[in-house]
Amino acid sequence: MPAPDTKDVQEQMDVSRKHTGAPLSNMVGEQGELEGHHGIALLVVDVINDIDFEGNDYMVKEAKKMAPKIHKLASECRSFGIPVIYCNDNFGKWRSSLDHIYAAVTTDGKPGKEVAELLKPQSDDYFVLKPKHSAFYATALEPLLTYLKVKTVIIVGMAGNVCILFTANDAYMRDFATFVPRDCIASSSEEESEAAILLMDRVLKASTRPSTELDLEELIGLHKESGSSNSKETGEGPVGDGDRESNIPKKQQPAGRLPIASQ
Repeated sequence: MPAPDTKDVQEQMDVSRKHTGAPLSNMVGEQGELEGHHGIALLVVDVINDIDFEGNDYMVKEAKKMAPKIHKLASECRSFGIPVIYCNDNFGKWRSSLDHIYAAVTTDGKPGKEVAELLKPQSDDYFVLKPKHSAFYATALEPLLTYLKVKTVIIVGMAGNVCILFTANDAYMRDFATFVPRDCIASSSEEESEAAILLMDRVLKASTRPSTELDLEELIGLHKESGSSNSKETGEGPVGDGDRESNIPKKQQPAGRLPIASQ
């Protein structure tokens, strides 16, 4: 079969672009998106949230404590080129968007207004709407992480004993190395928070050390070293979980191995 004419291919892409209304670069992906991500992503879960429910006192208090720490961590991630991905509930509003949710949550008098305003997504961040507890369930998160070649996720937000726990579980099931800084989550009670942290630490093999002990620069360097070492030994790109033990120091390392993104 003869190769398709370049003009015909371009015409088909032009037609597709007209139907989607998207610029061509958005359809095929921009290589610039993949530069500097280091195989790591920050997942910010349900922080655009009014926290307006009966018995919310503890969570509101904890959310206000965690928000500045998430803000600092997200800023550091952005400075290193690590993608920040907001994974937010649609609260049953199937026609909702980021703008609609943010506007509703930041209405005067809403308990979550202060947190949402501090943690408002930036223009270069990603945003995924989720219909259920886990950020992975019925969302575009997994293909997005695959596209960005992510193998290590840092999960922050609320509620620690529900959506964070479910998201960490799904990350574990998909062989992501997982960090859940305990000072960057808020739960409905202290007891439920501690129970969730214990479960994530012991069963889901996540690192739950506080964000102050999460050295992003060192973590990036170790990803690069592992990728370089694997390439030299196998003649291929970095390998995934199960191929070798991680050389990440104890202060950085999740309880399990650290899978490095394949290139």
